[in-house]
Amino acid sequence: MNNTLADREDGGAPSASSQGTVAAPEATPSKPRRGRPPGKQAKVAAEQLRRHHFTFVRAAIEGVPLRRAWQNYLAFEGGPDDERHFAARLGKLQTLIHQAASDRGLGAQAQRALARFSTVELEATTTPGPAIQVAQAIPVIPNLDEWVNQRCAELGIDWDYQTQADWLTDYEAAFGLDQPAPPQSASRALAELERPTLAYPALPALQEQLASLNALASTLARGPALSDPLSSWLSADLTRRLNQVGALTLQQLIGFINLHHHRWWTQVPRLGQARGDRILAWLKPLAEELQLPLKEVACKPLMQLTLARASTLARLDPASQKRFGIVPLDRLAVPPEIDGRHGLFRIPGDNTLGVNTDLEAIFAWLRRHQESPRTSASYGRIVERFYLWCLWVQKKALSSLVEDDFHEYRRFLSKPPADWVQTQRAGREMAEWRPFKGALSQSSQKLNFSVISALLSGLISAGYIRANAAAGVLPAMKLQHFGLNIDRTFDDAQWSWVMHCWQSLYDKCGPGARAESTADKSFLRAAGLRRTRLILELGATTGLRLIELVTTRRGALKREVVDGQAVWILKVVGKGFKPREVLVYDDIKALIDQHHHDMATAGTDFDAKNPRVRDLLNPDARLESNLRDCQSPLPLPFPAPSNDGRADASGEVASDPTLLPLIGALRKAPPKWALDANGVAMMDRSAGGNADRYGSLDPTALYQSLKRFLGTCCELAEAAGKEIDHEALGRASTHWLRHFFANSAAADNVMPAALMAAMGHSSLQTTSIYLRTERRLVVSEMSKMRRRG
Repeated sequence: MNNTLADREDGGAPSASSQGTVAAPEATPSKPRRGRPPGKQAKVAAEQLRRHHFTFVRAAIEGVPLRRAWQNYLAFEGGPDDERHFAARLGKLQTLIHQAASDRGLGAQAQRALARFSTVELEATTTPGPAIQVAQAIPVIPNLDEWVNQRCAELGIDWDYQTQADWLTDYEAAFGLDQPAPPQSASRALAELERPTLAYPALPALQEQLASLNALASTLARGPALSDPLSSWLSADLTRRLNQVGALTLQQLIGFINLHHHRWWTQVPRLGQARGDRILAWLKPLAEELQLPLKEVACKPLMQLTLARASTLARLDPASQKRFGIVPLDRLAVPPEIDGRHGLFRIPGDNTLGVNTDLEAIFAWLRRHQESPRTSASYGRIVERFYLWCLWVQKKALSSLVEDDFHEYRRFLSKPPADWVQTQRAGREMAEWRPFKGALSQSSQKLNFSVISALLSGLISAGYIRANAAAGVLPAMKLQHFGLNIDRTFDDAQWSWVMHCWQSLYDKCGPGARAESTADKSFLRAAGLRRTRLILELGATTGLRLIELVTTRRGALKREVVDGQAVWILKVVGKGFKPREVLVYDDIKALIDQHHHDMATAGTDFDAKNPRVRDLLNPDARLESNLRDCQSPLPLPFPAPSNDGRADASGEVASDPTLLPLIGALRKAPPKWALDANGVAMMDRSAGGNADRYGSLDPTALYQSLKRFLGTCCELAEAAGKEIDHEALGRASTHWLRHFFANSAAADNVMPAALMAAMGHSSLQTTSIYLRTERRLVVSEMSKMRRRG
């Protein structure tokens, strides 16, 4: 049987009972004792003690406040942020150290090491084992800063009354700290472990105690290993949460963080950023020691790394940045033997593109689509991964591909290799960038081959190549025809429930029904719901696309008289830069006015420091001062500013109400990473403001806002047991509003020509899909059939 803690009060010698003296048995057997056997709780294995445990105890001995010692050395373990917990943990560690030392015959050394503490209130700790003899606590000595602040307050002087060196001399004299340095042997022992920064020089009386503790640490503290279970390092609660995501050991935890990057903690149930950051700060030096370091993308925000790398690349020669690899095309260096100069289908001589290689031809073809940023970006992604496949997989020039190569590429698209797939966000300038996000669906494959075929046709017409080897692949793919899915819409029951949910949520935070005042109980929550109602109503009655909702401005809304009726007409520039007009009802105009009032209250309606304004041509925002000088013949979705972004007579930049977005932001953008004057990435706290000068929303922000609301409606429907299609409602998005508008208009017998104009379709054939003529004809005619018995 293992000896208990009580058996070793003499520093390791076994007690009489452990040497064979056995008490006489009782006449009748005693009732079994409930709970753990005596001494079981105190018995621990030495491998449970780690270096940070000794560092925490040493900090307490040296007078570091328990809270600071906990935050510096043990906070990553988890547990309550409470002084009683810190003291209880210290008491338990004393017991563990003494027990482990006794098992090794080092009980006397443990007695010296744990003789006294300077800042520990013994009553707050768990009751130590009988082998721990803690002497009376020595007086607490303040650190230098605390003592100087106290002296300045007493004498009525400032810090700069004398130099730092003079303050240190007075401090050492006041507490008798001006003693000789400890012996070399003690210094060597102190260097064996990470030593906490002392608030004051160690007292000579503590040197022997600290030397004993460090000697124990060298003997008892077990070094880390990649195979260590997390339970050896973290609290039971943290271990359980990390085990749920498959991180059982230190090696698996490092791999998990490297996989999920800087915001890895979002993948762990109820972990949170604060505890995630503490774990990361503890794990980073440990991982380096174990020769399995954390990646840079796991330790720093992606935007910070992106800016830093962009700053570095800007200082380099562009030619030196190019290489042959799975990299973006703008950083790709192609070997001469496969660059297309001698391709199988190359036409010798000049061509209308004025290019010599396949890569140059690709860039020239993409420039034809640069007037439409979204189309250009989509085509660029498709052509980029196709050309990288040509070089890396087929090892051929683009101008040398034959039809069999394209069949191979189709199989590649359906299941790209893992090293071609990007699992986490990474900028195009980063080494982790990859051309695929995963396998492509059949509809995406069809789009890819359509773009590739268009590329090759364009190169043929330019006189660069003489044949399009992909021309016969697309018809032979036999893929399902993916037309416009007009069933992605709300039915009457779903729409009624969505409106009911909105009203219920708004009643909880909007103006009180019984209150005389119209003040909101929670302004931002109520204003956000009012904006959601505006999105729903505007989308369901005008059919505006997502990009049109965020780029159309108030100046495009005019009061017009049509056939003697005064109505609100909204002029929109939509897909393909095609202008159209839609009708806005009076009650929705009132919602727009209320939303703009909310923006003014929130302070997001105008930001004079921001020079950018979004438009359809450049949703990422263009300079307002360049709007009037825009040479594009296409109409803008809002008028040019009257003051052209210039300052008025007072020197202030004046606001132009016509540039307010129909739907805008209600919160200012958070601070962003930026480069300082030295090119170092830093968080720019002054950068928080509007996304553009008049508070326009990013399309993704509007999309996610509506998705969250519709997700809430779905959850409420399931909880209430509503007989509606919950699954479909959970998939609803902003584009469902456009289909809902068209389906509702068709059901109300709106003329197809009017619906075509309102939707902005280029062909009546597209609009006729909503009429469901074929379906109605089939149902009407087939219902005439007589059932045969």
